[in-house]
Amino acid sequence: MYRKIIKFLASLRLAVLIMAILAVLIAAGTLVEAQFNAWTAKNLVYDSVWMNATLGMLVVSLIAVMLDRWPWKSHHAAFIFAHVGIIIILYGSFLTQLYGVDGSMRLAPLDEVSEVILQDTELNVYRSRTGADYEKVYSEPVNFLKNPIHPDRSVLIKAKGLNFELLESIPYGLPKMQVESSENSQSGAAVRVQLSNANVSEIDWMVQRNIFEKVDKQIGPVLLTLGGLWERTPEINEIRLYQDEKGELQYALYRKDSAQPDKKGQIREGDVVETGWMNLQLRILRYYPKAVQRYEVQRMERPTPMTSSSVRVRYNEKESFLVLNDYIKIFTDEWVYLVAYQNKKVPLGFSISLLNFRKTDYPGTNRAMAYESEVQFDGDQQTVISMNEPLQHKGFYLYQASFEQSPTGVAEASILSVNRDPGRVWKYLGSLVMCIGIVLLFYFKKRIKPQVAKSDV
Repeated sequence: MYRKIIKFLASLRLAVLIMAILAVLIAAGTLVEAQFNAWTAKNLVYDSVWMNATLGMLVVSLIAVMLDRWPWKSHHAAFIFAHVGIIIILYGSFLTQLYGVDGSMRLAPLDEVSEVILQDTELNVYRSRTGADYEKVYSEPVNFLKNPIHPDRSVLIKAKGLNFELLESIPYGLPKMQVESSENSQSGAAVRVQLSNANVSEIDWMVQRNIFEKVDKQIGPVLLTLGGLWERTPEINEIRLYQDEKGELQYALYRKDSAQPDKKGQIREGDVVETGWMNLQLRILRYYPKAVQRYEVQRMERPTPMTSSSVRVRYNEKESFLVLNDYIKIFTDEWVYLVAYQNKKVPLGFSISLLNFRKTDYPGTNRAMAYESEVQFDGDQQTVISMNEPLQHKGFYLYQASFEQSPTGVAEASILSVNRDPGRVWKYLGSLVMCIGIVLLFYFKKRIKPQVAKSDV
């Protein structure tokens, strides 16, 4: 019975079936990636139960083939090394899938970062009695691609005074932010501003999600800030917006390298202020002393650079949308809750900050030819991360991936790709063992040929 099972698992028929299934899955993954994106293909195909089961059967088949040749002879070494090498590579890939880190990091000037942002997502609930110093009371990993939420199978999150219902997941949604007036005393302010001259016109909302939050936005050579604890940034021209004791909106203009404002005063909706920098004008289009931010989401069939994962939710007898990396604030009689849908973050084990970002363009164009980040990490160590020279530190590899730039072409932040692969050594070892098997195959092939020829004489 034992020999029959081994013979079946080692049979050519089963091997062909496994290879055919793998070919179909890889082809399906390629099509899904072309139609959607790599993250969708990873979740729906490459990390699926079908792919893992097929690779598991491949490992079982390889082991059975080696057992079927027992007792081994010296000329069996070639195929044993080759089969063991493949098994080791698959083991390394399994370790990478379970414990590997593949994420990104955004480094802006003056920021110190110590976490890696993954594509994996989680749902978190925080609460506070005062609207400050929130504590996490609930956290759960979610994957709405593998485990979508359908309208007929909603999910309820309950806490003291909180009933938050997940009604439907939307993997590719086009969010549109809407800002409305709020009557809650803990809501922050919201300002729709326009900064323009003859060549540029930038319009955007600046929304305080709570009364303590500082909101900032850089538009070319100008930094706009709203509310919060403020500290002057002398390296840049700055427009400071804040509320006075009566809730009226005030402004202050600070020239680069100056600690005192050039101009300040009250500003109302429709007012225009000449900044004195590059003929720029500041205009207030809308102002809410107390405001709340929410989203409307349009479902899309395919992902685009503008789409984001989101969830249709219901709370306090009203429906809304929770967009990835955003949160909804809910007030109860005793608590203030934040329900957040976020990318998972993992600690890096050290901190890193951006000292300088350098970009070289192709001659006569604004297209980047090369770019690099000068960084400081783990205390006072410094290095340069370029496109071909990653930083390797404490098991992590940090690669220069891309950068963010303002509408005027000024680089605002450096984007690093962060990778930690615990299976890398095993995959290198497996490749080496498989190469030894291939070399031995040619070696034994040369040795056996003369013997066969002699016996035929």
